[in-house]
Amino acid sequence: MFFSVAVMCMMLIFRLFYIQIVRGPFLTHESFLQKTSGIGEKVRGQIFDRNGKPLTGTYSSSYAIISPNWLTLSEKQLLIKENILNSIDDDDVKNISVTPENQDVLYDLKDKTPGIFIYDKNTRYGPTALATHVVGFEGETGIEKTFDSFLSSDIESGYVYNDGLGQPIAGLTLNEQMSETWGVKLTIDRDFQKIVEDVMDKSIESGAVVVIEPKSGEILAMASRPNYKQFQLEQYLNQENAPLINRAVESYAPGSIFKIVILSAALEEKITQLDEIFYCSGFEKVGENIFKCSSYERSGHGEITLKDALAFSCNSVFIQLGIRLGKDKILEYASLFGLGEKTLIGLPEEKGGSLPSKDEVFYQDLGNLSIGQGAIGITPIQAAQIILTIVNDGVTKKPILIKEIIDQDGDTPVFNVADAKPERILSPETAKKVREALEAAAEYGTGESANPRNNRRIGGKTGTAEIESQASHAWFVGYYPADAPELVMSVFVEHGGSGSAIAAPIFKEIIERISVIR
Repeated sequence: MFFSVAVMCMMLIFRLFYIQIVRGPFLTHESFLQKTSGIGEKVRGQIFDRNGKPLTGTYSSSYAIISPNWLTLSEKQLLIKENILNSIDDDDVKNISVTPENQDVLYDLKDKTPGIFIYDKNTRYGPTALATHVVGFEGETGIEKTFDSFLSSDIESGYVYNDGLGQPIAGLTLNEQMSETWGVKLTIDRDFQKIVEDVMDKSIESGAVVVIEPKSGEILAMASRPNYKQFQLEQYLNQENAPLINRAVESYAPGSIFKIVILSAALEEKITQLDEIFYCSGFEKVGENIFKCSSYERSGHGEITLKDALAFSCNSVFIQLGIRLGKDKILEYASLFGLGEKTLIGLPEEKGGSLPSKDEVFYQDLGNLSIGQGAIGITPIQAAQIILTIVNDGVTKKPILIKEIIDQDGDTPVFNVADAKPERILSPETAKKVREALEAAAEYGTGESANPRNNRRIGGKTGTAEIESQASHAWFVGYYPADAPELVMSVFVEHGGSGSAIAAPIFKEIIERISVIR
């Protein structure tokens, strides 16, 4: 008998231990959920710019919880009159938005009755959001997709206690609004981003702009147009102009900005010099293909140095130079500049661009390849990366978008998007000569319209990529200022026409506006 009682006592002790110690936290949480109801969204980590400013446009708005069982008859009648309640017998708890139409009556009653409780709730995406293509949409695109599991949580932004009938209890609200202290901090500068987007909204219907700090490789601004609003996503899903596509990481024909790669390769291989004199007749015949220069209507540039050939974007000279280099060297240096592969900045939508294999390039294709046409495609971020290498004395530096990630405890876990070890692909002497030619292009060549009005020199190259049966793509890639570059930028205007007339002035305006605040 004693043994049986002892066994039962031991079993009871173990059961109490299991319930209170092992299952205690879980059961406490379940009990809490039964007695409460959430009044907000699940808390989600924020996406910040480099200075800790949110990029999502998050804003706060007021909501009202109405508990009819706690209202008097006259209060119900007033809410029915204002179309807030349906009838006297309407006992359903309501959680409604406070609007200009109902705010007066709701705020007037909230201090007179326990049946109305007003609270503030954050809405993640708002009309002031920036870098929408970079940020993306929750769990679907952009940084929101890359870091979805890290940014997600099961935490409600707020709770209220309920009575036995499920009605909120007056005076016993438990508001656990949490500040979004954790999230992903990008290298984006919100002020720079705003300038870039303002200029694009005025000047670019479809295209992209990327701005990078050359010493660190950090992306200060990245924008794509047409834009979209994350809080109205369904309106953009079937639009023909594809506003959901991030054109900064899509692949396009580069046109004459690819001449930077050809020039770099030729100088590095020591098969030419900037002062070598070439002859341009206005066109070049490669196999059975004829390629016209922009000077064709004027019977060509005639005798022209290599430096001026880059400045005036002479197709004839660069086709001659491409043939001298050969397909193997052209493709080798294109690959060294990072073309044909993703930059791995952390965006799931990024394309790697396209380079043909050696077996796919025949002699007659060298004309197209040498001037950035045909089977070659690069992204605006890759275009900026080309200039980044030239500015950094021939050392490749991967663009960086993720600055740090901060967990819910305020710690900063180490996070590596990619192995971004710098690699020298050109000698400092070659990079210096390329910059000399790029600065000539901006001073008196096709890039004149990119010069800011503050008289500080720049370097850059225009590109006009011809597209069959459509308007050409307009490009400008450059750096500012020429003597000690602080910014690298690529401007791409899809089917925009001339790089000189369309893309270069956009570079100019962005530089002018950024230089005021920098």
